[in-house]
This record gives sequence, C-alpha cells and structure tokens, in this order.
Amino acid sequence: MTLRTVNLTRPITTDSPAGSLFPWEAPYRTEEIATLTYNGANLFHITMGSGSATRLLGPALGSPSGATVDQLPPQRLVDRAAVVVSCPTGPGGEISADAVRVALADADLRSGDAVVLATGWGDDPGRFADEAYYLDGPYLGVEAARALVEILGANSSDLLLTDCLYLDRPGGDHARTEWTALQPWLRPAYPSDAARTYLAHYRPDKVRHDWAATLALTGSVWTVAGLVGCGTLAGRRVRLTLAPLNVHGVGEVPCTVIAQVPGDDGAPAEPVFSSGEPT
Repeated sequence: MTLRTVNLTRPITTDSPAGSLFPWEAPYRTEEIATLTYNGANLFHITMGSGSATRLLGPALGSPSGATVDQLPPQRLVDRAAVVVSCPTGPGGEISADAVRVALADADLRSGDAVVLATGWGDDPGRFADEAYYLDGPYLGVEAARALVEILGANSSDLLLTDCLYLDRPGGDHARTEWTALQPWLRPAYPSDAARTYLAHYRPDKVRHDWAATLALTGSVWTVAGLVGCGTLAGRRVRLTLAPLNVHGVGEVPCTVIAQVPGDDGAPAEPVFSSGEPT
C-alpha cells in the first residue's frame, strides 16, 4: 500500500493576528540578525508565545506536579495509530458531551488509539489571516472535555488532537470581555505593560472559569490544538507523528503534526514540500 503524507500543522507567519488577541499570548515576530545581501547568510531573532499555531499541551499547563512536554516519551510521538472522528461544528459552536459520545461511538476506535477530533474549522487556509477565524472558532464544553477524559481513559488512549484553535471558548468569559473587546490600541500585545497589568489581575478563579475544559482535559490527556486540513480525513484511520519543540520545563509548545494516509484515493503518493518538489 502506498502512503501519502499530510502536514496538519498551521503555518506560523507574521501576517497572522494569532498571538495578539489575548493577554497571555505573544505574536510571532522576526528581526534580521544578518542578511544574505550584506553578510552572506540570513539569520533571524525570533520571538513567539508558547501557544503559537499548532501546539502540544500537557499536564504541567495546569498542575505544578504535572508532566512537562519534554517528559513525553519520544516513542509516544512517532507512528501513532489514530482515528479521525468527525464532529462538524459551526462558528462559535460549543461541542457538547453528547456530540463527543456519538462521534466516538460511530468511530473505528481501537485500544490505545490517538483520537483526532475534526470539526472542519481548520480546512480553509484563506481564513488564517482573518481575526474572526481565531475569535469565532468552535470549542469544547467542560462536560465534553470530561467525557473525552472518561472515554479515552477507558480505551487506554493518551492523546487527543483537534482542529479547534482553543479547547475552551476563545478568551473565555473574562478575558474576552475585559481585554479582547477593547480597541486594539488599548490592548497592546504581551510583553506590554498593559498586558502584564491585566495578567496581574487575571487570578486563578478567572482562569479556572475561562480554561475549564483545557484544565479538565490536559490534566490526564496529552492534547494538540490548532490542527489544519484534517476535515477531509474524517472517518479514516491514519498514522501520526508529532514533533514538539524540545523545550524543558513547560506545559505547552508549538508542535508539528504529520499524518500518513493510504495513497490509493487519487491523491499523490509522494509527500510534497513548499517548493513543489517531491521527496
């Protein structure tokens, strides 16, 4: 059987509003250190937040004793069997516990599988530069997150991936109204003084409310959020390889996710890179 390779990772670009909408985010920025014209090589100083684009979230995100992303054994990142579960959801839609249970009950879920929850939200690259893409995405209700923990735990499944950009409603109730609703010039991106001041008042009671699904899920299930292009894979079994940045001591890092799927559906069997040249 031939296989084709699909990159399910959202590109990190400077023309995206990602990283500038919530006070805990930092936009992706590059600054030239050396240039090809002047120095003979292109080198850059890069800054970005831990939640940039597609990312891996682990237990340390919400627990001082939880595992950090560098503690996830590498054998659990490579060639993982997974099933892609369709859970179509419109703009701003909350995914319910019932929807999760129905979707998984209909899936070809096998013991130990990773699960890809595909809403279709990441299937239109033309929207990646649109602020509404980040603010109006579907998200998990807290009961849906708890249902996933229960079902995946019973199936010995330790990995969930989704094309939801955020696991909770983007910004929650507090940050969304207290920060994101302000005019852009009143909410300069982190590490501005304004963002630091807001975060000084964004205490655990607000975080537990705004991040309820995230904390419920990532406490026991390694999770990847912000996939793209997985809607067309719904209902299929795939092999996944994850490549998170090997940053020590944190609970969230950008992560590349590659899927291998049967190449007998008319699509090219060879993986294609941005140059257009096959491997």
